[in-house]
Amino acid sequence: MKRIGFIGAGKAGTALGLYFSRKGYPVTGYLSRTRDHAKTSAELVGASVYDDPKDIARESDILFLTVPDAKIREVAEELAASCGDLHDRWIVHCSGVLSSSVFPDLKGACGFSLHPAIAISEPVKAAGDFPSSVFTIEGAPDGASDFFKEAGLHVVPIETSEKTLYHLACAVSSNFVTGLYSWALEILESAGISDEDAISIITPLFKANASSVAENGPVNALTGPVERADPDTVKCHLDSLTSDDDKTLYRLLSEKLIFLAKEKNPDRSYIELEDTLWH
Repeated sequence: MKRIGFIGAGKAGTALGLYFSRKGYPVTGYLSRTRDHAKTSAELVGASVYDDPKDIARESDILFLTVPDAKIREVAEELAASCGDLHDRWIVHCSGVLSSSVFPDLKGACGFSLHPAIAISEPVKAAGDFPSSVFTIEGAPDGASDFFKEAGLHVVPIETSEKTLYHLACAVSSNFVTGLYSWALEILESAGISDEDAISIITPLFKANASSVAENGPVNALTGPVERADPDTVKCHLDSLTSDDDKTLYRLLSEKLIFLAKEKNPDRSYIELEDTLWH
């Protein structure tokens, strides 16, 4: 059974270590620039703390570099320089946007990326959520996908050239949605509604729509004035916005919705609505 080690003891590394440990895989331990961080993760997982990259590399068949994106290449270079032979080892980073091309010559090891398409805010919870999440794998050698599938993960291969687009989609569906939620609260607060009441109004709409989109797809889930081709309501919305940036954002998002609305209602005209948006 492959032994798994981690350089970097942040949330992702801790969650992955905990997951593999629970699945019965031998987790060798953690090495971190801050020893206390490595100790905390190791104690949670039931693994060792390492101070020398040669030691953790020697005792691990798979070595995850769960460090910030900007440090991946630097850490990999330090690892390759300090370890004379990394033959047959897998060196894995978990960046969403970076590909395996970030790795230098790894002295016989194979470097690839494995990215969990999940927001990791708390390691213990994330470890429990991993089986229902998707992991994209890129640049991996033969057998890597099968290994992670056998470990209970849902693995989807992605081409090296497409990683940036993949990560952009993740950001749009996660981070950008957070921005829209925040914008909705700001609009209600500008109307004199308290923070508490604004959250009470927006949250049920937010959750119900997210569930509908996930279950039924964006076309079937679409509702509202754009879908209805209601130029009067859209004009009222635009007139109520005082910021040019907010007006532009509303218009651009509405154009995205019109694209979906035309697919949902092919016999409905959206010409007047589009004129209202931009004039």
